[in-house]
Parts: sequence; structure tokens; C-alpha cells
Amino acid sequence: MIIYLCNFLSSIIDMSISTLQTIERRPKRFRLSNIIIYITAILIVLLLVFFGKSIFAYLKSLGGKSAITVDVSYGRAEVFINDESIGITPVEFKEIKPGANKVTIKSATRQYETTVNFLSNNNEYIHNVGIFRDLGVSDLFSSGRDLWFDESTSEIVLRIISEPTGASVFIDNTEIGKTPFTSVKLTEGDYDLRVEKVGFEPQKDRIRIQKGYTSNVSVKLFPTPVPARADPFEGSDNLYDLSSDNNQIVSDTQTWAKAVIYWNQTRGVNLEGIGLNKELVFDYYLDYKGDIYDARGNLAAEPEALEELKTAVRGAYLGRISDGLGLTEMAREALQSFRTETSGPQETKVRILPTGTGWLRVRSEPDTASSELAKVDEGKEYVLLEDGEEWVKIKASDTIEGWVSKRYVETVTPVTEEEPSMMEEAAPPPAETTPEEPAPEITT
Repeated sequence: MIIYLCNFLSSIIDMSISTLQTIERRPKRFRLSNIIIYITAILIVLLLVFFGKSIFAYLKSLGGKSAITVDVSYGRAEVFINDESIGITPVEFKEIKPGANKVTIKSATRQYETTVNFLSNNNEYIHNVGIFRDLGVSDLFSSGRDLWFDESTSEIVLRIISEPTGASVFIDNTEIGKTPFTSVKLTEGDYDLRVEKVGFEPQKDRIRIQKGYTSNVSVKLFPTPVPARADPFEGSDNLYDLSSDNNQIVSDTQTWAKAVIYWNQTRGVNLEGIGLNKELVFDYYLDYKGDIYDARGNLAAEPEALEELKTAVRGAYLGRISDGLGLTEMAREALQSFRTETSGPQETKVRILPTGTGWLRVRSEPDTASSELAKVDEGKEYVLLEDGEEWVKIKASDTIEGWVSKRYVETVTPVTEEEPSMMEEAAPPPAETTPEEPAPEITT
């Protein structure tokens, strides 16, 4: 384009000279109109010279284009440059006008927007902008990396910022500082970058250092909504403790519940060390304020919503570590009410007391002559089906119901499995040294 403009100016000058020579050879009556043409040509030349610098700068900006690469971690999203769609992720677009441009990434439920300065590519360097995001479920529970170049006005060759700040920066697996971070020491080339902070998912990328330019990296870290291993409360089989000390996480428990669901589906949840599970593992969520959410993270406040949770078994407790161990009083009351409303009256249970053998026989009838159906372990609890003077009928399993000696059981106050802090210690064993009636029967 610049060569074309020079050729154009040269042709104007040649035309002007030719016009002058023609004027000299023609009769005088033709000279007036030719003089007007000549003056016009001179004015054009003068204007081009006067505005030449601006024109050359403009034409130079048209000489190179900028490029961008955009992708999202999970699902698909549409990408817009200055509100004009350029495609569905993953996107590589190489026809962007240099300068500041607005980039928008939209999924069905979330969007991310930023403004980036684009440099034009040339024969020596490619200055691609890279934007890689996990749109997540909210501004807090999301992550990503934005990478771009600036023409260097100092010795800085790498600049890294992060949210939150204070994250550790690793180059080729060597920690070199904390964010916000700048470096003047890296030589030209490609490097492995990792940014991490305790309680957040690390971010990794491959970055390039180019001579005469500053490589910029903006990192957003995803706060982990579940511990690396989720364990139930002591004494409970089905209520898992997900308590956190991150004030941002605990401030909005409904969004936290949705983040747990999203994390479960995208990364997986490790229950009791058995490995990551990407199938939904929690049927409901209980927070420290006493609010209950269903398996989709929706608040279950109305009777109809609670009715849908009748079959809920495995729950997650969204608590604050600062509140101490166990459930808060509000959470305990809400759980008790929830279980009462969804399950009706609580089932009475009996706990098997120490027998001296570690187990107790379950019989088909309430006498020692009847057949043995099973053995139940001391310390465990079973649903009480029928209460007699010397024997009680229990539900030993999903398929076995039978009678055990009343001397070796105690009635447990109806509570939910999910309230370990309300479980009482077993009473001291009775004075008898043998379970049931004759000691010889125990040993046969």
C-alpha cells in the first residue's frame, strides 16, 4: 500500500511536469484552463505532503492483522469481537484490526468479557492473543488465562497478575516469585508457566518471550469448593463435611452448592479416598445457616420442595471452619425438621451392647430354641420393629428380621444419621458375662 502511494505521488508529479511542457507548446488561448489544472495538481501534492505522515501511519496500520485463539474448558461458547460473532469455541481468528478490541465469550448460562490491546503480526513475530476460560457458575467460581503482548517500553519481558494475588509463580517447575510478578531476566524463547495457591485450582500454560515486547498473563484461579477427600462426620455414614475457611466461599452458600455440583461433574469428588467420581454424589446440601438445597442447588424452603427430598440419602454440609467441629445449632435444628417432614416420625432404634463375643444372635422366634437367622455386631444400631418383655424384634438387614435378647440392647433416642454430634455413647455393659441364656450356646 505504501509503495502504491509513492507511485501515485510520482505519477502526479510527472503529470504536473507534462502539463507545464504542454502549456509552453500550446497557443495562449488554451493556457488558462491548463493553468487551473496545474494549480489543482500542485494543491493535491501539497495536501499529500502536509497530511503524508498521518496517511502513512494509517496505511501502515492496515498492512498487518492481529490474531486470537479462544477456548473454554467445558462445553461450548460463542466468541464476539466488538459485539460481532467470530465463531463457536474453539476459535482461531486472524483478521482482527490492531488496537484495543472488546472480546466477549458467551455460553448458555455465563459470559466473560474483557478488552485487550492487539498488536499486528509481522514477518518476524506472531503476537497472538490467547484467552482460555472456565466460565464456571459465577464470577468467583470460574477461572482462566488471558495472554497478550505489549510493545516494550522498559526492560520488563514478563508481567503476571492473578486473582487472588499472592499466588506462586513457577517457570519450568521452578518457583520464581509471587503475583503480581514482573521479570527482566528471561531470554527469548518458550517456557512452561504454572500459577498456584493453596485452596485454589492451579493454572498452567505455555508462554513465549519475544525480544522488544512484554508478555502479559492475567490469571484467575478457581477456588476449590470441596476438599481433596470428602469424609463423613464421625458417627455418620451419609453426611459429608465440606467445611471451608475461605470467607468468599462461605459467604454465598447457594452458589457454593452449585459450585460443588459443577466441580463434581467436571473434575469429580473423592469420597472417603475411593477415587474421583463424576456422577452426582450428593442428594442434598445443608449449610451452617440452616438452609437446605436440593441436588441441583436450589433452595428447598417450601413443603413441596422438601417433599421431593424424601428419598435423599447422602448429604453435604457447607460449614465454616471458624464455627468449630460439627453442625451449628441452626443446621442441627434444620436437619431434624427436614428429616421429620420428609420421613415422618423417626424410627426407634436399638444399639447392641457389649456381649463378650463381639456379636449377638438373631433368632426366628423369641426363644433360645429357635433357629439362628444372623449375627449382629455389638455397638451397631438396628431399627426396632417390636418390643417384648425379654426379647425385641429388629431389622437386621434389608432382608432379615428377627429376635434378640433384650438384655443386650438399649433403646436409642430417635435421631438422624446425619447428626453425629447428638449421638450418645453406649451405656456400660450389664453385669452378665455371657450373651443370651446359656454360655455354651454362644460358643457353639
